[in-house]
Amino acid sequence: MANTRSVTLSIRLKPEIKKRLAKLAMASGRSSNFIISDAVESYVADQERMLAEVRQADRQVQAGHYVRREDMKAWLLSWGTDHELPPPKCVCGKQHDGETLCR
Repeated sequence: MANTRSVTLSIRLKPEIKKRLAKLAMASGRSSNFIISDAVESYVADQERMLAEVRQADRQVQAGHYVRREDMKAWLLSWGTDHELPPPKCVCGKQHDGETLCR
């Protein structure tokens, strides 16, 4: 069963945002509170995902699994030319499938 309890939180909005929110609420048939709560929930989830990905990337770099900036830049600049380069390799020298680190 979903937790339906909520808490009250006071926020400050610029007057023009409050007006836009009221229009959106009216047009969508939802309350301003619902829209704000939904927006905050989505934002928090996005930020949690982003931070988890940054932590994962940091772990990969610390473990020596990354592509050098110069190699990536050269590859990207070669796109659409007659001399397109192959994708750059990880500095560890092994191929990765994008999902896993070297073994």
